Amino acid sequence: KKIIVKNIKDFIKSSIGKNTKNIKIKNFWVVRQFANEYNPIHYHDGHISGVGYLKIPNFLNGKKNLKTNGTIDFVNGNKMFLSESIHNHSPKVGDVLLFPNYLMHTAYPFTANGERRSFSFNVEIDKRIADVFSR
Repeated sequence: KKIIVKNIKDFIKSSIGKNTKNIKIKNFWVVRQFANEYNPIHYHDGHISGVGYLKIPNFLNGKKNLKTNGTIDFVNGNKMFLSESIHNHSPKVGDVLLFPNYLMHTAYPFTANGERRSFSFNVEIDKRIADVFSR
């Protein structure tokens, strides 16, 4: 909990230059996935969401020519000049990714033997900081 709270504080400070004091973890869960399992595109509640990777199978044993094999995509908006709408990340053990709750994302299946184990969480922060429309 202390690590998540510190990272959320640092993330908000570096993103918008504000200090947040109220950080409440709304929910926290672990996801275990095996070959050919995936997580369809979705978004979360709260203000900030995160995913951390605890165990990763060797994706190179799978389809080498498939870029998305076992990766996660973050999707926002449309592809436009100088602006991609999809960010693809190949997870490694120890990665912790923070993102706004509304950012759509999906975890692709993998074909290798083994387990992809991750944890996810949703966090609420100070409403006065998160509500950009009340400024």
